[in-house]
Amino acid sequence: MKPFHWRNCNLFVFTRRTDEEKSLVCLTDLVQENNLVHDNSMGENTMGKGYFSNIDISEIRILPNSKQIFETEAQFKNFFQNTMPEQCGFYYFPNQMMRCPDHTFVLFQYDGMIRATGVLISSGKKNVDEKGESFSGYYRFKVDSLHYLAKPIDKKMLKQVYPEFNGFNQSKQIIPLTYWPAICTLLEKSDPYYSDDSLRQIEGIENVMKSLGLKGGEREAFVNARVNQGIFRDKLMKRYSRCCLCGMSNDSLLTASHIKPWSASNSREKLDVENGFLMCPNHDKLFDQGWFTFDENGNIVVADELSQEDRNYLNIKEDMKIQLTDKNKAYLLYHRNNIFRTH
Repeated sequence: MKPFHWRNCNLFVFTRRTDEEKSLVCLTDLVQENNLVHDNSMGENTMGKGYFSNIDISEIRILPNSKQIFETEAQFKNFFQNTMPEQCGFYYFPNQMMRCPDHTFVLFQYDGMIRATGVLISSGKKNVDEKGESFSGYYRFKVDSLHYLAKPIDKKMLKQVYPEFNGFNQSKQIIPLTYWPAICTLLEKSDPYYSDDSLRQIEGIENVMKSLGLKGGEREAFVNARVNQGIFRDKLMKRYSRCCLCGMSNDSLLTASHIKPWSASNSREKLDVENGFLMCPNHDKLFDQGWFTFDENGNIVVADELSQEDRNYLNIKEDMKIQLTDKNKAYLLYHRNNIFRTH
C-alpha cells in the first residue's frame, strides 16, 4: 500500500502493512486496545449519560491543524472522515509530538474552530524516512470515536465554558479536567451525535468498516454482527421477544434482521425499529437473501425457486403471516422490489 500524503504538506498518514495485515491488526485492536469502557469507567472523569458515560478520560487536549497542512476545510474533513479511519486511526507527523497519556480526549482545531473529536489510544516516536520526508511519531485514535462536528465550536463558545481560554494557536493546548463536564455539555449542545446512541453506533460501524477495508458481503456480515450486539437488536427484542415468523423465543439465537439493508438505508433508517424483524437464524438468512417476503397484509410470499422439500426442512409454510405496521409496509415495498427473488 502506498503512503498517503497531501501535496506540499508536512503531515503524512501511512502504513507499511499489506491490506491483509492491516485488517488483522485493526480487528485485533477492536477486541483488545480499542475498548474504552473500563470496569471502573464511572469515575470522576466520566459523565452519566450518552457518549460520555462510556469513556474514561485521562486528559483533554486541543490539537491544531494549520492551513499549511490542509489548504481547505474540505481537505481536512476528508482526511478526518475517510483517511484516518482507513488507516486504522493513525495520524503521523514529522514535528515534535504532543505528549499525552492514552485515553486523552482530543479536540481537533482547524481554521480557528474545533471541527472534530477523537479519543487517543496510543502514541509514540517512530523515526521513518520515506522519499525524503522524515517522521518523528504518531498518534493513534480509537476508530469508532472519531467524529466530525455537525456544527464547529468557535473561540467564543469555548471561552463560555472554559473562561481561561485565550485563543487558538499552533501549540498543543491542555484543558484542565475540571472543565470536562462543561466540555461535554458544550459538545452535546453543538451536535446530536453526543446524546444519540443510534447516531454514534451508525458512525462507529461505518468508521470501523473503513479501517478494515470491508466491501460487499463482508460489509453486510460485519454490520449484522455489530447490529446484533447493539441498539437495533435491543429495540426489536423489546417489540417482539420471539421470531416473528415461527415463534422461537431463545434470545441467544434470535437475530435482528433488516428489511431494507444497511447499505441501502439512510442514517435514520439504519437503526429504525420499523426497518426490522426479529427472526430465528434460518428465517433471517432466507429473508435476507430474498427467498421470501411479505405482502401488504403480512402474508408470506415464497420464491418459486425454493422447492417444497426445502420449504419443509426450513419450516416455511404457505399460511404463515406476521403483523405489520404502516412503516413496516413501506420498508417491505423496497424488499419486494429489490431483494425478493421474483424469478
